[in-house]
Amino acid sequence: MTNQAGQKDESFFKQLWANFTNILPFSSDNDVPDEATGLTKEQKDQIKKSWDVVCTIKTKFGVELFAKFFERHPAAQQHFAQLKDMTDLEVLKKSSKMRAHGYRVVSAFCSLVENLDTPDIFIELLTNTGYSHSLRTVPHHFFEDLGPVFLDVMTEQLGDKFTPKAKEAWGLAYTFMCKVILGAMDECEGQGAK
Repeated sequence: MTNQAGQKDESFFKQLWANFTNILPFSSDNDVPDEATGLTKEQKDQIKKSWDVVCTIKTKFGVELFAKFFERHPAAQQHFAQLKDMTDLEVLKKSSKMRAHGYRVVSAFCSLVENLDTPDIFIELLTNTGYSHSLRTVPHHFFEDLGPVFLDVMTEQLGDKFTPKAKEAWGLAYTFMCKVILGAMDECEGQGAK
């Protein structure tokens, strides 16, 4: 269906699909992707449930996340002014600067998870992350590089509490998060805000 301007009217198809899925016996609200994020209620629930565990070990998780990130991507550490001269991994892990940074990042993730059901706030938080990291000239690929590390640390730290469904949900969420963050970085750089 097209509108008067000859453009495809996607809202008609979305409504048609919503009506269709509501009459199917196997459909449920848990299966319907959020229009903004693409995540279903079940996926959001998987993310929240797994993240509840991380919230009990914020500092430890943050330290492990960045230790593994720097181990796999040593050049990334040079973009952290307070951490770039710490070459010994064990010294780095015990550093109050590293622990504080890890805690801040995990706390930011907590805010994101808390706002999964309020996509406008969720997206605004991600956008602000993109802007702030653009101003610090953080290379875009660091966000992409961090994704697999994040999933690995989730697996290591949560063990069997990080189910395959939770891992899949986090993978989808992280992909969406990167899209918004990198889009905001591009926008900020396009405005010459560097």
